This record gives sequence, C-alpha cells and structure tokens, in this order.
Amino acid sequence: MTDILYDRPDLYDLAAPDDAQMIAFYAKAAGGPGRAVLELACGSGRFTLPIAHTGARVTGGDLSEPMLAAARERAEATGLSIDFVHLDMANFTLDQRFDSIVIASNSLLHLTDTDLIVNALASARRHVAPHGQLVFDIFVPSAALLSLPPDQRSPLGAFTHPELGPMTLEETVKYDPISQVSEVMWYWSRPGMPDFAVHPLRMRQIYPQELPLLLARA
Repeated sequence: MTDILYDRPDLYDLAAPDDAQMIAFYAKAAGGPGRAVLELACGSGRFTLPIAHTGARVTGGDLSEPMLAAARERAEATGLSIDFVHLDMANFTLDQRFDSIVIASNSLLHLTDTDLIVNALASARRHVAPHGQLVFDIFVPSAALLSLPPDQRSPLGAFTHPELGPMTLEETVKYDPISQVSEVMWYWSRPGMPDFAVHPLRMRQIYPQELPLLLARA
C-alpha cells in the first residue's frame, strides 16, 4: 500500500543508518558545550542526539509527529535533555536564536518549490545568532540516476527489521527537468509479501551553480 515514509520511523531508520563520518562532522561543526543548536528536519534524532552529547543545548524540529515521537524515545533512553518541537522548516518562528542551525542529510531537498527553499533559508537566517552559522548538506544531482527509465526498479539494499525480519528495498525515479523534481517511489518487500509498503518521495535537484543564488535570495 502507498504510505508516508515519515510515518514509519522504523523503516526510515533502516534505509538511512547512522553514518559515523557525517555524525562526527555535524557534532564538531555545530555542537560544543553550551552552544544553542537547532536541527531542522531532525527525524528520529540520528544527528540530534550526537550533537547533544557534545554538551550543546539542542532543539530538534520536524514536520512528522511519528518521527518526533521516535526521537523523544531515543533521547529519553539515553538520558539526554532535548527540546523536540513540531514545525515546518519552510516557515517557522521560535523565540530563540541559535549558534548553529543544522539541516542534515539532504533534508532541504524535500522542499521542491524554489520559494519554499528560499523561505526555509530565510527562516533559518532569522534564527541565527550574531556570528552564528547554518550547516547543511545536499547531494550533487546524478545524471545517470535521473536518466533511468521511470519504471526501472533499482535495488537500494537488503535489511533486517527487528520485528518484521528480512526485507529488501527498491526504487524508481521519474525526473522532470523543467521543475527539477524527482518523483521517487520506494518499494519494500518481505518474503512472500512483495511491495508490502510503497512510499512516494519528492526530491528537488539543486545544481552547484544554483546554490549561491538561492542563498543570496534568502
């Protein structure tokens, strides 16, 4: 059945496991004792918790209540005090400024409209303290991936769910070069249950020469 990926933190975390190098980068770049850090699109806390472990005062914001619930559970299990808030990174207002604002793991690309991207960057700018910083990453679009036939399934990996057992993940990509938006479908299968979960994802493709222009507009 077609579902929303961010309503399934258990599946999302399988497909996006911890990356030690990225975690170390964000913990060093954004964290530190006493620093105020806001992570936008924090998900289930993959980066939020390690940043908090550095002694930073961390706020994690996300649009998905199930992901926030998973993040709160992970934080409580490790004894970390993190303020998790429901917000839309495209337009938010908090009564605080932050030394670092983080948008990790391509999350900015979920905003497929240019105005939404600019609004998100402008919202972040309003919340950065003097001499603060915005730290984020996005991938460089892959010409090979975007030129695949839209019905061609590509394997993304095999995983073992702690309750559901072994499963595989495949994706299709349909790219519109005018809007620069990829319509991605993820297909999860288990033994005897092909496509037991299907998740659509819309991802904006931002090319390196565009990024300074978007930042300047914000």
